Amino acid sequence: MNLSTLNNDQVHAVAAHLAVAEAIVRTRRPAEVISEARRYRLRLDGKLAQVTARRTGEWQVSDATRPLLDDTQVLVLVDFIPEQPEFYVIPAERFRADVERRYAAFMNRVGTRPRNPDSKHHSVHTADVEQWRGRWAVIAGEGT
Repeated sequence: MNLSTLNNDQVHAVAAHLAVAEAIVRTRRPAEVISEARRYRLRLDGKLAQVTARRTGEWQVSDATRPLLDDTQVLVLVDFIPEQPEFYVIPAERFRADVERRYAAFMNRVGTRPRNPDSKHHSVHTADVEQWRGRWAVIAGEGT
């Protein structure tokens, strides 16, 4: 899927709409896109889900100490790098704990960030979330 002519907001809008369609197909449960300022979220079978996409590189978290909104229950990472989009469906608490753990390990290794000591930016690699690929059962509270 070539998204090179879209800006970041448009890419995230595409990700949210594809994710809601995929959720409906995979779970047969109600789902809708919720457009909020500077982000798209989904309501999946009553649960709030954040959606983040990538078309190159890694997924980005701007604050590793607070990687998701507090009321988020599920994270859907959308990967546009493969020819067909891939979806990683992750329980929010598992994602928060994993990001915080990996960020703490990184900071223990480097001490102070060399370019911007106040930054809490963190990258999420495919290997970090591979176990959650296609795990739509997370929405129903299964497979967590």
